[in-house]
Amino acid sequence: MSAEAVRGPAFGAVLRNRRGLAALTQEQLAERSGLSARTIRRLESGALERPRGATVRLLAEALGLDDKGQMLLAAASREGRHRSEPLRRLVVPRQLPADVAAFVGRADELSILDTEPATAIAIDGMAGVGKTALAVHAAHRLAPGFPDGQLFVDLHGHTHGTAPATPGDVLGRLLRALGVRNDRIPPHTDARAALYRTVLAERRVLLVLDDAADAAQVEPLLPGGPGCRALITSRRRLVALDRTLTLDVLPVEDAVALLTHTAERLAGTPSRTLAELVGRCGLLPLAVRLAAARLRSHPTWDASHLLERLDDPGERLAELEAGPRSVTAALDLSVRGLDDDQRRAYLLLGLHGGGDFTVAAAASILGTSPPRAGRLLDRLLDVHLMQEPAPGRYRFHDLVREHAAHTAVATGYPRSCTWPRTRPCTAPRA
Repeated sequence: MSAEAVRGPAFGAVLRNRRGLAALTQEQLAERSGLSARTIRRLESGALERPRGATVRLLAEALGLDDKGQMLLAAASREGRHRSEPLRRLVVPRQLPADVAAFVGRADELSILDTEPATAIAIDGMAGVGKTALAVHAAHRLAPGFPDGQLFVDLHGHTHGTAPATPGDVLGRLLRALGVRNDRIPPHTDARAALYRTVLAERRVLLVLDDAADAAQVEPLLPGGPGCRALITSRRRLVALDRTLTLDVLPVEDAVALLTHTAERLAGTPSRTLAELVGRCGLLPLAVRLAAARLRSHPTWDASHLLERLDDPGERLAELEAGPRSVTAALDLSVRGLDDDQRRAYLLLGLHGGGDFTVAAAASILGTSPPRAGRLLDRLLDVHLMQEPAPGRYRFHDLVREHAAHTAVATGYPRSCTWPRTRPCTAPRA
């Protein structure tokens, strides 16, 4: 049906009704549309009976109208009944990456993501634990419930050579993906966020925000209405959001299933060997995939041979790489976000030799007070470089501890800084 064929109430009444549904004041609508508040008042009062087509388009975009709403607004304007140029259609983006090959496990987490009523949910966990894989897989499952589009943005919170994306730049990309013209995108972040939420107000859109640096980067990007949903991944716990989901490493059975699905030629391998192999990978999905890649690239290797190569903790990280991908590179990016004191704590604690330790032990290693050591441990917990298996006890994931120890030695920290110690460890600051 064309806009010319639609008949309805006077333009001022339609505009006033739509503004009320959007919960906007005349001044707010003026700001979002780029029109003056006086023009909005004259349109709603009927003093301007024949708004220009450009004015109608600006109002439709600012109100976030769907196709039906656009046609109604155009038909209600006298010029709209005579114009042959229709209002620009809103774009329906389909931006999800391809679903993850050989996705295994995570049944409980997928159930939560399928049923969670929160508008935004943050998936956090250590580097390589499979946050993006879970978010993309869940988004493909959820996509049919969001017919107005699916958006995907890499926020580059931990990308080598790339700074984290700014909210203003991301909002510009999202608005363009939703069909807003460049010349209608406001220059300031707050105004972009307001327009973004207006555009989404009457739509059902799924948003995946991958690799967030922190909550401040994410908050301006969250939809405001109940019809949209956002899945966020981050190596940092985004406790400011209403709902978070923390990923742990895989159970042994799922890690073995991931290995056999991706390596493709392990039929007949004893189950004990496979379990030991994924155990050497720390049950970390990235490490398991890299081990599978090593087997694929060396056709003469079998699982037992790779197991032997991974048996030396001093060489394990060197084995877990394939091309530009490696556990070491992933953890390097996590450490990059630490401040000097946090990095020093990470490196020195990594040298203590493994096992659980208390705040008091950490304070002894770091040569500081227990309260300050506790705060440093909390910061490492927040970015998933440390684990807390029980209240007051801390430990590293095996691969993380090896990374910390190797990095400490490479940057000049003494190997003699081991635990337990009778006096503080002295070492240069990172």
